[in-house]
Amino acid sequence: MWQQHLAGREIGLYQGRGGFDPARPSLLLIHGAGGRGEYFLPQLSNLKDINVAALDLPGHHSTPGPGLQRVEDYARWVGEFLAAGPLRPVVLGHSLGGAIVQELALAHPELMRGVILMSTGPRLPVNPALLAGIKENFQPTVEMIVSWAYSRGVDKALLRQGVEQMAQTGPQVLHDDFAACDYFDATERLEKLVLPALIVVGSQDKMTPPALSQAMAQAIPEAELRIIEGGGHMIQLENFREVNQAIAEFMGRF
Repeated sequence: MWQQHLAGREIGLYQGRGGFDPARPSLLLIHGAGGRGEYFLPQLSNLKDINVAALDLPGHHSTPGPGLQRVEDYARWVGEFLAAGPLRPVVLGHSLGGAIVQELALAHPELMRGVILMSTGPRLPVNPALLAGIKENFQPTVEMIVSWAYSRGVDKALLRQGVEQMAQTGPQVLHDDFAACDYFDATERLEKLVLPALIVVGSQDKMTPPALSQAMAQAIPEAELRIIEGGGHMIQLENFREVNQAIAEFMGRF
C-alpha cells in the first residue's frame, strides 16, 4: 500500500516487518537533520501491529537531492508524498522531522490522522558556531553533534555508526538542515494544530530539552506528553522499548 504513494518517484522508503494489513493503523516516520529512515530501525522491526514506514528526505541516503532549505519545503514534499496515495497515517517526526510534521499538520491536517512529535520543539534554535563548523570543520563538528545526541552511557558502536551515517549526508545538506531548524518557529501557531498529538522527549535531551516539549504540550489543544526518563535526543534508538510502548498506546486510538 505504501508503494502507491511513490507515484513513480525515486524515494528511499523502509517498511516494517510483517507486510501491510489494511485492518491495522498506519504510521509514517520522518527523520531529523542529517538523518535517514534507518534511524527508525527499532520501530520498523518491533511495532508489530502497525503498518509502519520511514522515508529518506530529499538529499538524504536513498532519496536523490538536492536537499531542501526550509522546513516548509520539506513539509510540502512530505505532503506531496501523502497526497499521491490512499493512506492517511499518523505521522511521526523526530527533531527536524518534528518541525516538518508540525508545519504539515498546520497546513494540511487532512493528510494525516494524528501526529507524534519526538525530540523536537516549536522552535529549534541552532548555535551559529555549529552552522559555521559544519562548513569549515565538518568531521569534528559531526562527531560533536552525535556526541550531544546520545546519553553518556551509550554503546560506542552506536556512536560510530551515527557519525558515519551523518557524515555521509555531506556538509551542504547537513548545514541546510540545521539552518532550516534555526529558521523554524511555530510558537504562535500551535494552538491551531487540531489533530491528536503525542509528544515524546528524553529527560536528558541536550539538543531539544524537555521544556520545548512542555511548551508544545501546553499549546496544542489535544496533546499528551511523555517524558522518557534518562533518555537523550536519540530516544528512538537508545530507549526504543519505552518509545515503542508510548507509540503503540497512542496508535491504539486509530
